[in-house]
Amino acid sequence: MPRLIDKLDAAAGRTPELLDTGVDYGVQRAPPERLIRPDGTYVAGWFDAVPPVLNLDDSSAFDLAFQRWFHLSFETQTHFLVLNIAHLGKAGNTAVLVCDKETGAFEHASLTQVLGSNDIHVGPRAEHFHDPDSGSFIRVSDDDEVVQFSVHAEGLAVMGVARRVLGPPLIQATAFHRGRGSFQRYGNLAIEHGTLALGDRILPLPAGSLGSFDRTMGHQRGEQAWNWVAAVGHGVDEDTGERVRLGIQVARDRSLARPVVIAQKYAVWTEDALFKVPEAVFDYTIDDPETRASESPWRITSPGCGDSWLDLTFHPRFHRREHRFLWLMKADFSQYYGDLTGRVRVGGRTTRLEPMFAVAEESLLEL
Repeated sequence: MPRLIDKLDAAAGRTPELLDTGVDYGVQRAPPERLIRPDGTYVAGWFDAVPPVLNLDDSSAFDLAFQRWFHLSFETQTHFLVLNIAHLGKAGNTAVLVCDKETGAFEHASLTQVLGSNDIHVGPRAEHFHDPDSGSFIRVSDDDEVVQFSVHAEGLAVMGVARRVLGPPLIQATAFHRGRGSFQRYGNLAIEHGTLALGDRILPLPAGSLGSFDRTMGHQRGEQAWNWVAAVGHGVDEDTGERVRLGIQVARDRSLARPVVIAQKYAVWTEDALFKVPEAVFDYTIDDPETRASESPWRITSPGCGDSWLDLTFHPRFHRREHRFLWLMKADFSQYYGDLTGRVRVGGRTTRLEPMFAVAEESLLEL
């Protein structure tokens, strides 16, 4: 329903291609007492804490537009792991992906539940996700510091405990049209202990392995399209030579989104500090339109910016595409795995990345 209404609105000229709400997402501020205003719209902005009341039930948006997901990724010396539990309104999904960093071999399992079969349970503050069909769960401690996870799909399973690192999370509410909006928390994790099961192979997850998370809830647009890149690793301060931990998560709407919202979700963490850069642009080439393969380097840069910028190059090594076209939904996810290099400048210092293994996306979701 949200997708159909968005298409009708767009055809009638009621949905702008680019939505400018006048919100400055580049300036951090205190959170509102309540996320949803009395008129049913989201209070948008980049906040320094979670609003005390996440009253999403008060939104004026369609109930079918309400979506929630918890996405985790971790890098070990040998593997890159992606875990996900999602409730997308009309559908639910639990997925595990394991990428062998040396060979590029993928093992991927995904369980999708549609309409009445969707039994994903989500806490009111997205503090826990539970899929009773597979026994999978992701949950966060009361202080938001520790994440416990046990995600299973077919012959793949990843279990463990991770603690938040690299400073505070990015906490942001983004406003869309028709009273819709999204509340997101991005951040970084370090594994305390864990296990990877690949069929009959059991591998430990080394303590200290770094990763990232995306914890999102909100009333999403019916037509979503985005680029995203995430990586956690180390860099070297160009002035002092100091080696520092570094986290990067950058997400930007593509032109296929309706409407496009420039929400400035361009986050950089250095040690215990979070920064935003004012601009981030993805520039890349799709070499094969049928498979969405991309072999040439991607550029992720901040054109025209002064003392806060990205100058990154993503070198894709492996690629996977998952696309489904059903009468209820259209999903086309292309994920690219490879090395992220380059430089970032935030907080008055420039850091050169040591090559980080990263995931990048070109994705489309219509519901």
